[in-house]
Amino acid sequence: MTSATVSFTPPTTPLVPHDLVRTRPAFEKLAVGPLMVLGECLTGGHYLEVLRLGKQLTVGHGVPPSYLQIHQGLVQESRGFVGAFYRGFLPWGLVQCLKGLPVLFVQNESMYQLRVRGRWDKSKAEIASGFIGGAVQGVFVNPFQKIKVAVVASKEMNSMPPLEACKEVLRRHGVLSLLDGVFVMMLRRSLDWGIRFTVSNRAKHYVIKRKEAQGLPTTDLAVHELIGCGLIGGAASAMTHPIDCVITNSMKPMPVGTKTDVISVVRRMYAESGPQAFTRAWGIKIVDNAYHMAWMYGIGTVVYDHVRKTLADM
Repeated sequence: MTSATVSFTPPTTPLVPHDLVRTRPAFEKLAVGPLMVLGECLTGGHYLEVLRLGKQLTVGHGVPPSYLQIHQGLVQESRGFVGAFYRGFLPWGLVQCLKGLPVLFVQNESMYQLRVRGRWDKSKAEIASGFIGGAVQGVFVNPFQKIKVAVVASKEMNSMPPLEACKEVLRRHGVLSLLDGVFVMMLRRSLDWGIRFTVSNRAKHYVIKRKEAQGLPTTDLAVHELIGCGLIGGAASAMTHPIDCVITNSMKPMPVGTKTDVISVVRRMYAESGPQAFTRAWGIKIVDNAYHMAWMYGIGTVVYDHVRKTLADM
């Protein structure tokens, strides 16, 4: 009697793409994100936002002033150009630079988890992770944005020491006022960063395909090409500007007891300025978003790659 030989073939584990092989999360992005926001703010990004806020806060004041008039008023109130250029930056704008801390790290980590655990393809994971990172940033940045809007809008608060300005906001409106517009902020930031990463990555893939078609020896993007992709993605994300107008007007100083829920704010804006209330400062928003994404997607990618390679060689 002969015994039959039974062969056993162990199940094979699908190969993990090389770009997903890692030993730890990309903690470097926790430092790279805030550094990029700081660089962008110090070189004009903060003042672009101040001008945008100044324009948006004129809802309900008849014919809005020009950017030049807003600039001249800020210079006069701040007693010089430097004071106007960094109005509200110390410490609230500086602290708000930490908004770069969650978005790049959360975006990278959620993309990794979606691809490894969810088996999503890279393109879909890139898009979804941008929305997730933006929503997390919205929760993180909302309290600081509330205080910064109050400081930018009020000459009195702008002249106060930072801690006193914070106390004044809390005294007038309460602790819960720091959450004014938080759900709209989450929605706006989620859509904003989802669009930014989606369009920037599409632009990047387009450039890569062009390089492949031309038979170039490498498809790696140069710094200026990454910056260009970031500019395109940032400009495209400005389509969320109407939501941003609602957020700003829900945070601006108002008489005690004024309703700050989304529906009440939208109704008040429309009653005061009509449809233009939701498009005011759209032009400078495009410039602001494009400039911000040039730093985050363009320069940030180069800095992250350099840091990662340096740590690997140590």
